[in-house]
Amino acid sequence: MSKYLPRIRLLALLALTLTGGAGVATADELTDLPLERLLDTEVVSAARFARQVTDAASAVTVLTAEDIRIFGLRTFGEVLDQMRGLHVSHSLDYVFLGARGIGGPQSLAGRVLLLIDGVPAVDNLYDQLYLGHDALIDVNLIDRIEYAPGGGSAMYGNNAFLGVINVVTQRGRDVDGVRASVSIGDWNERETRVSWGQRLPNGAEWLLSASVHANEALPSAEIGDLFDYSTAHDQRVFFKGQWEGFSLQAMSSQRKVLTDYRPDWYFTYLDRNELVSLGHDGQPAENWRSSLRLQAGRYAYRDGDDDTELGTARLANSGAWWSLDTQFGYDGLDGHRLVLGARARYDPVLSYDYIDYDGSRVRLNERRRSIGLSAEDEISLTPVWRATAGLRADRRSFSPWTWSPRAAMVWEPAPDWALKVSQGRATRFASTSERSFGQTPDLPDEQVTTSEGVAEYRREGLRVLGSVYRYRVADLVEPPPGASQIRGRGLELEAEWQWRGWLLRGSHAWQRTDINGEEPLQYAPRRVAKLQASVPLAGEALRASLALRHTGAYLNSNGRVPPRSLLDLTVVSRNALPGLDLRVGWRNLLNQRERSLDEFYYDPPTGRRQRSAWIELTGSFR
Repeated sequence: MSKYLPRIRLLALLALTLTGGAGVATADELTDLPLERLLDTEVVSAARFARQVTDAASAVTVLTAEDIRIFGLRTFGEVLDQMRGLHVSHSLDYVFLGARGIGGPQSLAGRVLLLIDGVPAVDNLYDQLYLGHDALIDVNLIDRIEYAPGGGSAMYGNNAFLGVINVVTQRGRDVDGVRASVSIGDWNERETRVSWGQRLPNGAEWLLSASVHANEALPSAEIGDLFDYSTAHDQRVFFKGQWEGFSLQAMSSQRKVLTDYRPDWYFTYLDRNELVSLGHDGQPAENWRSSLRLQAGRYAYRDGDDDTELGTARLANSGAWWSLDTQFGYDGLDGHRLVLGARARYDPVLSYDYIDYDGSRVRLNERRRSIGLSAEDEISLTPVWRATAGLRADRRSFSPWTWSPRAAMVWEPAPDWALKVSQGRATRFASTSERSFGQTPDLPDEQVTTSEGVAEYRREGLRVLGSVYRYRVADLVEPPPGASQIRGRGLELEAEWQWRGWLLRGSHAWQRTDINGEEPLQYAPRRVAKLQASVPLAGEALRASLALRHTGAYLNSNGRVPPRSLLDLTVVSRNALPGLDLRVGWRNLLNQRERSLDEFYYDPPTGRRQRSAWIELTGSFR
């Protein structure tokens, strides 16, 4: 009976949406979202207090909730894989992010910081982002997502090494009632989601959402089917409330996977992430702004290895943390915008507990404290020249004070043009996993020095951006054999055009990442290109969107992975059925081969094809 429960839940929720979908609450159409409005969107990740995209000293890329909807993006990894210069890779269990040539399954420590509404959202054992169906946030709750590349440690601290990603979530007013959806797809995939949100007359608003998902243990549909019997179940819960400057957020995700690698060998693992944030934003005095956040999080990893010949092995890793994060902004000085920040954090639980097949047990525990202080000043030199100077100091248990400076200059020679240059240094502390839970204490603090130049042009319906960068990573925590440093350099181009509901967006990144300036780094493609096009058909009643993702050749532990281009198609229909919206998506439409996982699959040994499709119905009612 239990194996039919997911389908029963799907049918029950479908009946609910059919009976309650008479009043559909629609989002802004693309025709109602001109590029100028997007450019006026406040960016949270490029500076601690929000500023406009065109004011930010970074080459910021923004995707909106409408982009996620019309291109059928269903996991966090799929969203990031549409953004300039980012690429994702896969193992059989997880999805990994690469930024400017660094990242992959062999890189178990993050170098891009993820923020959810400004709150750090990486685990405290591996410093990892979770991008597949194990992600902490449901992408359908994203209002917009921002990616600001470059060393951001001057304002954000650890992990803001090669960039910052900030997710801005929706509010109660964006749902304004109940929104429910059901979907099914290849690889026995099925998902159910219910969101309930409202804004009250007194200005208070809240949003509560829950989703359950299951498939054949795939972290990404691009992998295809796994083994004879593999299943995974995951669920997410999200709450967000706001009232008179106060805010409360709580989110939780859990994914459990069961896989049989052979008939007498079963392996299970579980990831669980939890995060809560209580905050207040206000204006304590004239020209002052303040932000106070009390945050806490937990992460747990469990696995079990059942082998009829060897017996059973069990691993249980756990982490818990809390922090107090404050920022104060002051603009009372003519020509200055000053931001001061401080963060104190305590990790009371960093534990490793392993029981081997023979019953022997290893337990490791440590604790960690850290403090960070930051200051940034944006100086208006003339009406067309602005300078930004920032400095961050961090101190962590087992490490001395580190200093992360950053400086930038912005020149706007004409109303449609902005030229930006920046230079900075960022720091990454070794993760608890890299320290072997205290068994390898004498690890260095990685340092990256970055330089970047950006040119941006915008006019009605058009935006063009280009950036050139270089960086050097020294004091490597876990260097490749014989490596003393990693050097990277590259050129990124991006353009976007909107006209009467039509959307065309493309980007191309040329990058070179080498060990000691000689040998190419693994999982570092030389080219990463994206092309997205969306066309309204019959007004907004029907819309078709195509997305092309190209990743150049790169090296992995098994040898050379050839270049690959994936074409995705998504068709969206409003009111396809009374009160219901329909989305249908096809991934890897041209059925290209997957070669990056050849080391795991030997039949066939020359790559696997895995075109996939899914269908989703969504209804809203008040």
